[in-house]
Amino acid sequence: MQVRNWVQDYFGESANSLLDEAVYNDEDLRRDKIKLRKQRKRIEQEMNQYANEYKELLQKGAQTNEIERESYAKKAQIAKKKYKLKKKQYQKNSVVLGTVVSVEGARELQDMHDGDTTEIEQIIRERDVDVESVQEDMMNQMVEFDLDMEIMQEVQEGLDIDVMNVEMGTEDSEEMEMMEEMAAGEISEEEIDVEQEVEAEEGLDEVSLDADLDEDLDEDIGTI
Repeated sequence: MQVRNWVQDYFGESANSLLDEAVYNDEDLRRDKIKLRKQRKRIEQEMNQYANEYKELLQKGAQTNEIERESYAKKAQIAKKKYKLKKKQYQKNSVVLGTVVSVEGARELQDMHDGDTTEIEQIIRERDVDVESVQEDMMNQMVEFDLDMEIMQEVQEGLDIDVMNVEMGTEDSEEMEMMEEMAAGEISEEEIDVEQEVEAEEGLDEVSLDADLDEDLDEDIGTI
């Protein structure tokens, strides 16, 4: 599902209409942001729990005989499946939180502008608008919440509000460097964790917007 369609399905409004305070007021925005931060921390803790459990089970299995090792392998697979589910929930949270942060930044730009237009693309070109300060604040929030730039760009494209206006770099990613080091034997087997396993297995660096995750999010932030 495209981010634009998902935003409309989740919030019950068109993507661009979220900039209208009559549709999504500032109080609801602040409330959702707080709840999303709490949810994000909880998911992170659960991810760490399953990651540690996965590694411990592998370590214990390596120290037993072949018959017992099969039991540990099955338990490790269950731990990895639980981790993968939490990883998807974490990415879903990233999209929702990225939407909230983007709407907040766009409204700040609108407040800086004295004219009649509410179009973000036009407002950004105005000399009296301090775009850099808004971008800096959004970047700080991205660091604080560990939000990926690619996710933020996809969210803002879906909202038709290109606040960041940042080109994605073409340099080799950290993951590419790690794989090259693994291929060269520079990273030992012990340094491989469940995060690497999951991303290599299912490409979870791509944003997942599966409908079956809506229930978990609704419990934390409610329906707007």
